[in-house]
Amino acid sequence: MTRPPLTTTAETPYALIARARAEHRPVATWCLFSGGNDSTVLAHRCREHYDALVWIDTGTAVPGVDEFVHEYAAWIKKPLRVLHAGDAFRVMVLGDLVWWARFIAAHDLEPGLTIDSFIARDQRRFGRASGGELGQVPHGFPGPGAHGRAYNRLKERQLMALLHESKLGHPRSARVLFLSGIRRAESRRRARREPINRLARTSAVFANPLIAWTGEEMRRYRRDHCVPESPAAALLHRSGECNCGAFAKAGEERAMLKALYPEFFAGIEALERKAEEAGVRWCRWGGYDVHGNRAGEASSERPGLLCESCEARQRPAAPARRVRARRALSSPSPRDVLGTSRAVSRRAATIPDVCGGFRQCGRGDIHMSVGDCP
Repeated sequence: MTRPPLTTTAETPYALIARARAEHRPVATWCLFSGGNDSTVLAHRCREHYDALVWIDTGTAVPGVDEFVHEYAAWIKKPLRVLHAGDAFRVMVLGDLVWWARFIAAHDLEPGLTIDSFIARDQRRFGRASGGELGQVPHGFPGPGAHGRAYNRLKERQLMALLHESKLGHPRSARVLFLSGIRRAESRRRARREPINRLARTSAVFANPLIAWTGEEMRRYRRDHCVPESPAAALLHRSGECNCGAFAKAGEERAMLKALYPEFFAGIEALERKAEEAGVRWCRWGGYDVHGNRAGEASSERPGLLCESCEARQRPAAPARRVRARRALSSPSPRDVLGTSRAVSRRAATIPDVCGGFRQCGRGDIHMSVGDCP
């Protein structure tokens, strides 16, 4: 199948944003900001053409990124909206209390039951293995093949929540414009990007005002306008706002993070120990098991729109055969089989230390910490 020719553009950033607005008439315009070098140029160059900066706190940023983001927003005198992923990374790796309560109850009846076989059983029985009354599966640390899951949990859900919030009081057909720092010169994959595109099946429109800029043009702009660089970008040569590790060169980057941010990486190592103790297979950062095997060595997944450094680190993907999961027509509802999540969570008398971050309040509700209890 022949791809359509790329739209070549000699438009200025301002003209490109004006075209996006004329074509889509957005009800709000946000500038996506990671704290990396490209996003600092975008935020400064187009500062008169968006409502506010948006930074997603993935919960995995290295120290200093949060402070830099706030200082930069103050420097260019623009409002800053921070979207929080909370403990989404920990829950993705370790699962949640509801899932572990179900697994323990099943394991008591079948001592030989493994995590993988329990997940497979849920998949056959309900057509899915996670979410709602089933709880959150302990997937372990993401490797290349699980980047989509990490992107969805840490960034995409927060962005979609902002999209819906921006449309409140507007017609369903209303659109929201997001400015991105994507450039064609960054990678072969991004060389195929269009200046303006609408995210499939959503009302989110992405415009890339600097899409035709070269690395030299970016460096010249930063130098000419004295655009500050974050300490993380100077040390890591990326923004440092997400360290899910899915596309990381784990040996090299593990040593770098451990040397530059020892306290930060000690938290990752603590998470690794909990995952290993719980029997989670991919219990090492980067999506490795205890034997050094990696989950999804090759991936055909496309890195997320907000993952500014993933594409440069992604290895060439091997052709993958699409497999369509079959779901039985008579699959029962998880609620019909399991009852309410509160009842499920009480089926096990003891929850393993893997869920040490979870607490149960006097009302019987489940919270991530004691402070969350009303």
